[in-house]
Amino acid sequence: MLVSSCFSYAQDTIKIATPDEQQAEKLYNEAIAFYDKKNLSDALKKFNQAIEIKPEFSKALFNRGSVKYELKDFKGAITDFDKSLTIDATNEKAYFGRGQAKYELNDTAGALADYGTAIEKNSGYSQAYYYRGGLYFEQGKYKEAIADYTLAISANTDYAYAYNDRGSAKRMMDDNKGALADYTKATQINPKLAFAYNNLGSIKKKLEDYDGAISAYTTAITLKPEYYEAINNRGTVKFEKADYKGAITDYDDALKINTKYAYSYNNRGNAKYKQKDYKGAVTDYDEAIKLNANYGYAYLNRGIAKEMLRDAKGACDDWKKAATLGVTNADNYLKLQCK
Repeated sequence: MLVSSCFSYAQDTIKIATPDEQQAEKLYNEAIAFYDKKNLSDALKKFNQAIEIKPEFSKALFNRGSVKYELKDFKGAITDFDKSLTIDATNEKAYFGRGQAKYELNDTAGALADYGTAIEKNSGYSQAYYYRGGLYFEQGKYKEAIADYTLAISANTDYAYAYNDRGSAKRMMDDNKGALADYTKATQINPKLAFAYNNLGSIKKKLEDYDGAISAYTTAITLKPEYYEAINNRGTVKFEKADYKGAITDYDDALKINTKYAYSYNNRGNAKYKQKDYKGAVTDYDEAIKLNANYGYAYLNRGIAKEMLRDAKGACDDWKKAATLGVTNADNYLKLQCK
């Protein structure tokens, strides 16, 4: 859900009145320069030195908290954001940064509260709307997520991530046309977002625009050649078009990138089944189940392939297992084929 983190580092200078303040400001500016070069360790050292000289240096505390966040010291980041806010309670970025750190520590309620406060301080804070929308999405509150993504887009009309994620929320609400429009807009704003093209392919598949889906998945793969999920997804569309050979090629390629991707083993098994390669299908279902012992549909499909191989007992055992894993179709096979 949360695809990126971004803190705006304050780079304005302050008027200084004492030699100590002058030295603290010098160290602060050096820290900012190190951060701009992505040299986090040296940035942290300089912020430490500046704060040691001037403990109430709110901008340095905020920025040190931001560096600690990027170094995955989330508790340390929260401590610095807290201290910064005791000095300057108007800094919406500190509330946002603290919310990000709380999210990483699984404090969802705390993160929501901080995003909300950041928005209270700055009603045009697009990132705060976006990340709060992401939390609502994770909680299954899709209407609330859509509302926040919409506010993020109102504040930043070129927010490609917000369009993409709003599309996903609309998709969860079965608003497929709305999802299609949002995914399309995301790719128009940022033509390099491979995951947005993957999502666009998935919604086009759902709308049975198979050629459009293949085109979108292909773009995603071109942008990110190691994108095995998109390769697998393109294979599923080829499967729907009865291009089983092409589907198998895609599943093969996905598995070359990720040999532990159970979905591609199951899907390749389905394509082999369609080609009447029942033994090959069973072998692939075996692999899928080895990787995921609770893969209900792989058990269901393996049972169907075993039935074609005249392994009635093996088929019934697999359907029973699939049924216990919640696959409703398995009950039908049990009733019709097994005593």
